Amino acid sequence: MITSSHIIYGWATAKASESTPNKARTLAFVIGSFLPDIPVYIFFFVNTFILGTSQRLMWDVLYFDSAWTPFFTLSHSLLLWPLLLSFAIILKKRFIQYVASAALLHITLDFLVHNDDAYKHFWPLTDWKFMSPISYWDQSHYGQIVGAVDSVVILGLLAWLYTKYNSRKAKIGIPVIMALYVASLVLPYFIF
Repeated sequence: MITSSHIIYGWATAKASESTPNKARTLAFVIGSFLPDIPVYIFFFVNTFILGTSQRLMWDVLYFDSAWTPFFTLSHSLLLWPLLLSFAIILKKRFIQYVASAALLHITLDFLVHNDDAYKHFWPLTDWKFMSPISYWDQSHYGQIVGAVDSVVILGLLAWLYTKYNSRKAKIGIPVIMALYVASLVLPYFIF
């Protein structure tokens, strides 16, 4: 699933779970929603802008089998994040609990929508991968349908989030986020 969707799901989860406004919880959920994908962004940046690696080589080969692969695997671990959540609960570190919870939401969603590009969520205990019958991007695994459903849900969540804020920043910022999200969906059809 695309990172922006994860962030919006995390943001909406934080907002839905609060009875009183809590900026720290919202920030923690947004951070936790983004954290599992950080190694992928570093991989992309280094290979694209520093090493000049072709996109095809990067995504068809190196993503699946290179020195980067363990970082992708660990950042999507269904072993490490629950462990962090457990320690945060024991130590009563609310912010870290929220971060770990959001990361687990991210990983669970990825678990459900990755097929050929599935992660080894239980590595190093096993190399097993759950290859979902659906994909968020791969057309041969309903990627167009899953992507469309995700987009509709994201736009619905953004509209809902708009109703949850009264500040002028939010009333301007959320429509801007919506416009950027729509642009990210539409622009690739005009560029490629």
